[in-house]
Amino acid sequence: MRTNSVFLALSIAIFFSVSASAQIAGTDRDVQIRSIDFISQTLELHNFGTSTRTLDGWRFCSHDELSGFRYTGSTGLNGQSLDSGDSLFIDWDNNGTGANTLDVSSLGGNAIDDLFAAATGEAVQIGIYIQGGFGNAANLADHVQYSFDGIDVDGADNRGTVAETAELWTDQNDWISVNDGSTGLVLNADPFPGAGASHGVGSYSVSVPEPSTIAFLCLGLMGSTLTRRRK
Repeated sequence: MRTNSVFLALSIAIFFSVSASAQIAGTDRDVQIRSIDFISQTLELHNFGTSTRTLDGWRFCSHDELSGFRYTGSTGLNGQSLDSGDSLFIDWDNNGTGANTLDVSSLGGNAIDDLFAAATGEAVQIGIYIQGGFGNAANLADHVQYSFDGIDVDGADNRGTVAETAELWTDQNDWISVNDGSTGLVLNADPFPGAGASHGVGSYSVSVPEPSTIAFLCLGLMGSTLTRRRK
């Protein structure tokens, strides 16, 4: 009798463990933050899955070293969906054009003012949630965090613990390193081995200006220097 009781208890524990894992690694997590452009101030949500995902009730939670949590509206993404392989761009400058771009202001609620860490207190965390209950790891679809020089900023890492619990970020103390020359972040090639894949600092590439742009800027600086010397 005792053996049967122990077996039953173990079976129940395994069932609930598998159920919790399934909830955390649900197919809604096929939708991930693929890129953030600091210049155009746009964030890209991409569906890496094989089926269409509806975004009704989905919300962003964003914060930085200077501001508390900012939540977009609970109905802001209602009516939006992403087919397999498609992207939706959120424009933080509210200059969005095109059928697949939305102004962040149109989502209602609030969001941080700027996507570039150097302009927003040197550290940013952004999460996309399947629904409210922002401390609940099962509601988090994806998460990214970056800071100036990769410094671990205690005042801006409150959602990092949720992301680590959700197994969406490898370590809450690890930040993607950006600097004044960074133009954005891009999720590396083949980033999605399965639903709920964990990301970390090595999962993203930090983009910088193209060489031609750098050369143009250097020429401009040289020209202005020569002009000053002639005077």
